Amino acid sequence: MYKKAIALVLLIALFIPFLSGCSLNNQNMTTLEKIKKTKEFVVGMDNTFPPMEFTDDNNNTVGFDVDLANEIAKKLGAKLKIVAVDWSGIQSALKSKKFDAIISCFSITDERKKAFNLAGPYLYIRQVIAVKKGDSSIKSFEDLKGIKIGVQANTTGDSAVQKMKFINYEKDVTRYERITDAFNDLNIGRIKAVVIDSVVAYYYKKQNPEKFDIAPAQLEREPVVIALRKEDKDLYNEIQKILDQLKKDGTIAKISEKWFGEDITK
Repeated sequence: MYKKAIALVLLIALFIPFLSGCSLNNQNMTTLEKIKKTKEFVVGMDNTFPPMEFTDDNNNTVGFDVDLANEIAKKLGAKLKIVAVDWSGIQSALKSKKFDAIISCFSITDERKKAFNLAGPYLYIRQVIAVKKGDSSIKSFEDLKGIKIGVQANTTGDSAVQKMKFINYEKDVTRYERITDAFNDLNIGRIKAVVIDSVVAYYYKKQNPEKFDIAPAQLEREPVVIALRKEDKDLYNEIQKILDQLKKDGTIAKISEKWFGEDITK
């Protein structure tokens, strides 16, 4: 019995360096190497943002960004895994390595340039004003003065409204975690307008033509990109190359036509 115990201890001691080496190798892998090894590309999305990413009647996450992420995953030789996360925490979740990339209608800002590598752009959007059907009182952004407005917190629409000096941001602006809640409040009259990405506004108008409309005013167009950690330069280079290929062969344009009825990739 004693000899068997000694033999077992020696056997375990023999394998400890090997197991430690495997663990160390995994820790030393880049994100791109990990994707290639595990055959899994993990993407963070706010899945309450139609038509970019949302949950359908069968509880599947679908949308423009989902189709794009699937195409990128194929090019990486991997399967797509989606991690649903609230928009307010999506950047910190990427930094803490909860997923490999953000593909979630992520626009370029100066702060985001400093924080992440940004691959793309792969399409362009504008900030617009969604209103209730039949409301012709709002034609310009200046018409938002003195009325109740909704924005999704920590978005470029939120930032744009904060910069409008004629708006009393603290008094008149409601910040929502989910854009679906903003449109619900617009519908029942708690707010009079929602400042939001054009693709989302037009989706809601198309799905609910009797409820919503869009004011004529638009802000400058914004490029939409994929966010990656600063240290993941090899993954950034690979995804940028893939995006260039998908643009050149018309794949992204086809996805755009599917979800928006037009090509907004240029």
